[in-house]
Amino acid sequence: MDKVLVILSDNNKGKFISKGFSSAFRNLSFFVYEKKIYDLNIEEIKKFNPQIIFIFWTDVTQVDELCCFLNDYDSSETIIIHCAELFRDILFDFKDKENHYSFYSDSKTKKNRYIPAIDSKEYKTKFSCYNYDISFSGNPAFEQRELLLAKLIYNFGPINIFCRSFDFYKSVEEIQKLKIFDDYFLEIYRNSYRGYVETQKELSKIYASSKINIDIDKDCDKSISYRCLEIMASGGFLITPRNKEKITKFEGGKELETYSDSNELVDKIKFYLNNLNIAQYIAINGKKNTVSNYSFYDRLKYMLKVIYGKDFSSR
Repeated sequence: MDKVLVILSDNNKGKFISKGFSSAFRNLSFFVYEKKIYDLNIEEIKKFNPQIIFIFWTDVTQVDELCCFLNDYDSSETIIIHCAELFRDILFDFKDKENHYSFYSDSKTKKNRYIPAIDSKEYKTKFSCYNYDISFSGNPAFEQRELLLAKLIYNFGPINIFCRSFDFYKSVEEIQKLKIFDDYFLEIYRNSYRGYVETQKELSKIYASSKINIDIDKDCDKSISYRCLEIMASGGFLITPRNKEKITKFEGGKELETYSDSNELVDKIKFYLNNLNIAQYIAINGKKNTVSNYSFYDRLKYMLKVIYGKDFSSR
């Protein structure tokens, strides 16, 4: 039985995705050993002798530790599979080694493509009622997001922002520096904060009970995000920035909705708030596509085929 070391990211999202791939490896009959970066021991890993080291990395605070481990381990016999959401986060000196396979979702790179995957069972929730009109989950402390959230506040009053308190109050400070709001609207923005959501089950309930879920790209985002999959797997209605990759994988106006600028976003929110039956129809279709085509199992089979040139389904 082939052995795999899965290095767990220390943030919730990275850890959850890493564990999703661990499960997919087990389903393909690999023996999986999971370790956090600060628990790694070179001699212990050498004794384990993994055929594959798998890394899904979103936590830039521990990149140096990860680089040190992989440079110290330095086994030419071990395949290293690295998945990342942002090319700029990965500054490894060894990225061009023959045994290192990197899968990036940034469409500007020439590397192997990585399409996000999800364990849809973790986002399975029953719809009971709408608790929120407009919801945003994620770090708001990026200027592009702050400006767009400000536009929504001006047009709709308080919305629902779910994130870590540190990130939210950082965005408040930045909004004050940029002078986006006067005191009146700044208070409305403060009153839009709904706290941090710990688990996938809690997130799923929020997405499913929101009339509209807003996705806002950071400047560096070029592809469909994990958050988009979370929303759709939960049966939530999604409005997301328009780009080529999204509309080739999901049909705009049928499985999700897209916008190109803040004015179009405001107009579409107004339309769907007044036409919830259409939003529900789109959400149902988006969920079907996500559940059918975006599993960790299917994504891992694709990556292994790129590396080994063969199908691992029959192992």
